[in-house]
Amino acid sequence: MSIDPNQVWLAGQRQHAAPMVRRLLLCALADTPLALAQAAALAWLAARLLAGHGGLVVPALLLLFALTLRAVAGAARARYSAGAAADITRAVRERVADALLRGAGAALPPGEASTALLEQAQAVGRYHAGFAVQRRVASLATVLFLVAAFSVDWIVGLIFLCTAPLIPVFMMLVGTGAQRAADRQLDSLRFLGGYFLDRLRGVLTLRAFAREEAERRAVDTVNGEYRRHTMKVLRIAFLTSAVLELFAALSVALVALYVGLHLLKLVAFGPGPALTFGTGLWLLLLAPEFYQPLRQLAAGYHDRAAARAAAEVLAPLLADDVRDDDAADQGSPDPGAAGNPPPSLTLDALSFRFADHQPALFEQLSATLPAGGCLLLRGDSGTGKSTLLRLIAGLLAPQHGRVLHDGRPAPLLAEHNGRLAWAGQHPWFVHGTVAENLRLVAPHADDAALEAVLAECGLTALPAGLATPLDENGGGLSGGQGRRLALARALLSPAPLLLLDEPTAELDPASEARLVAALAARKGRRTLVIATHSPALAPLADHSLWLSGGPAHD
Repeated sequence: MSIDPNQVWLAGQRQHAAPMVRRLLLCALADTPLALAQAAALAWLAARLLAGHGGLVVPALLLLFALTLRAVAGAARARYSAGAAADITRAVRERVADALLRGAGAALPPGEASTALLEQAQAVGRYHAGFAVQRRVASLATVLFLVAAFSVDWIVGLIFLCTAPLIPVFMMLVGTGAQRAADRQLDSLRFLGGYFLDRLRGVLTLRAFAREEAERRAVDTVNGEYRRHTMKVLRIAFLTSAVLELFAALSVALVALYVGLHLLKLVAFGPGPALTFGTGLWLLLLAPEFYQPLRQLAAGYHDRAAARAAAEVLAPLLADDVRDDDAADQGSPDPGAAGNPPPSLTLDALSFRFADHQPALFEQLSATLPAGGCLLLRGDSGTGKSTLLRLIAGLLAPQHGRVLHDGRPAPLLAEHNGRLAWAGQHPWFVHGTVAENLRLVAPHADDAALEAVLAECGLTALPAGLATPLDENGGGLSGGQGRRLALARALLSPAPLLLLDEPTAELDPASEARLVAALAARKGRRTLVIATHSPALAPLADHSLWLSGGPAHD
């Protein structure tokens, strides 16, 4: 039987709150012996009251002590459960956010990425704080209750033993349907998030074409689909709970019938005639406690289904993060060593296509660039220049071939170690000022250094200089100014590899010449890879590749 790597990943997330989960398990397990003691003390007290005997203080104190300890254990369990869920959720979210920021989710629509960061990470935390712990508790508690029952009356123990499997068997029967329902609900949620976000981003376009009402109805339709999938999951959860309660009630009724008939002397078989009021009441009190852990396990079954569905998305998303950590442990080079020397770059027979049914953007593409050199990527729009930059950065993986930095395979998401800086055509910024965005890559740079790099990129006439406010999309600047600010940020970065996508687009000849001079000044100290249509950058090139949607040539 093959092991599902996604389930292995899901089980491994327990490590993020291992001490908390251990304390949670101990508190949960403590409930079983306390329940036995509580039932015994209550039965003892009731038997003495019925018989009219004195000496009620000791059983009353024992009952009070058991109730108090059980309440404390329950409160501690609730606290540790919330803490474990929060710790695991936070750890998974941090890893997901780190992976998304490093480009691992480049193929995920924004809605699916936000769902992975929020709902799916939370589902993993709930699973480990709920179902995963309760599964172990139910196994051990069932054994303890059976031992206690068999030690007093083997018929009651036999009733427990025969009826207990009904609950896990029913869970297995509904499990497949519940998992499919959870998968469909998660798919619907991911689609709804992306669908709504796309419409929100394009609200001005929709208004310009008078499509607001039509798209509102479309969003309502998609929301209705999600509502129906959610209600189906809830129907399965409530149906499961109702059936399990029925099984438990019938089982408790069997014990009550057996005990009652023997206490009334209406039947006499097995050890029943030897039952006293105290032992009979204890067995009767034991019955609901016996089924309680199994009912709690069944109640959390939908958490298991949600976590398994989340693992199908999160495990592949974070797989490259694990490989990167392993590579770092094996001694990957430190970008801060030796003053960030520029790397050499080798493209070894690269082939790439976005989907199997689509034509290849390029095939058997090869090039070698010495350290500190400049590679120009040229070609018509849509021939894969930006895609090749992403391959070099490690944001995408080729179907065939390799990208080598200094003769070593470039790890996926290699930018996490600071070895490259990227200036794309659609840059993103943090909400703040121009100075704050530039200091993301050079925290200790003074205002003079910031103004110098802005001047190299033709940004001397910003509305408020370094204090110009920005939003995430570069609001506060024109589109061309935003791209040049991203370029200034890349030039200010100490990264030894610069990947630039159309850095001179929409520049006048004087600004373009100033920028070419800035790049020329950094050549030799940095390795440059530039996607461009501009012939003004040609003098910088040590090597050029012309991309044409097939085999590339010099």
